[in-house]
Amino acid sequence: MGGSTQDGAERIHIYRTGGLAVPLLEFRGITKDYRLGKTVVRALRGLDLVVEEGEVIAIMGPSGSGKSTLMHIVGALDTPTGGTAFLDGQDLQQLKEHQLVALRGKKVGFVFQTFNLVQTLSAQRNVELPMIFQGIRKGERARRARELLIKVGLGDRVKHKPNELSGGERQRVAMARALANDPEIILADEPTGNLDTESGTPVLAMLKKLSVNDGKTVIIVTHDPDAAAIADRIVRLRDGCVVAVSSYGVEGESGVPSTGCDVDGSINEPSTLGTTTEGDDSHA
Repeated sequence: MGGSTQDGAERIHIYRTGGLAVPLLEFRGITKDYRLGKTVVRALRGLDLVVEEGEVIAIMGPSGSGKSTLMHIVGALDTPTGGTAFLDGQDLQQLKEHQLVALRGKKVGFVFQTFNLVQTLSAQRNVELPMIFQGIRKGERARRARELLIKVGLGDRVKHKPNELSGGERQRVAMARALANDPEIILADEPTGNLDTESGTPVLAMLKKLSVNDGKTVIIVTHDPDAAAIADRIVRLRDGCVVAVSSYGVEGESGVPSTGCDVDGSINEPSTLGTTTEGDDSHA
């Protein structure tokens, strides 16, 4: 990996909680620009973040803060315009598109707010889908899909289609599908956004167990304080920058100052935030 200034290294260090030689995710000075006609929209502005294996991280912030853009980069769905982004030691900017596809297929499992299940397929067949793209044989796919559905408490729903399941059950099918290829990272985008409290609570408990029991790294993008409550750290974004890192209910415990970063990645006082044109919710 390339070197950095001492100040930059210190800023990176305070986002670490473990002592691994190579963090699972390491972002330094990340920027992301989108061109809308003649206007350049900077959705991320010098963002630094390190995530260790087995952590549960909640990403929070208002609309337009850069949450969705960061999620896309973490999930290898997009690459940054500037800075460096390493996922499990691999530089995302150096990978070709087919390599990014292979990386996210093996390393990242996705859980979406709207479930994104195929309505014409059973729960088991929905869970099997990611394994098809990895070339796993039919019998092994079926066996693993059933095991995963049992793991999420749906062993009696394997043949049910999504319209025969409750919202909470559909999200649990989505979680089983996210685990299909045994990824290191579970990336959950508003996992409780379409659920009531009764349905959402077991979903959050399962996400926490994936970290505690299985050693998965769980990254939750959320507005929900209940979802943030299961996190080891809450990373708050504003105007495309990390402005605070805390443990739930102990704001500022990590010692990260509530400051923003300029377009070149340097730290500034909060009063300077928002001076750069920001994206709309499509780049939130």
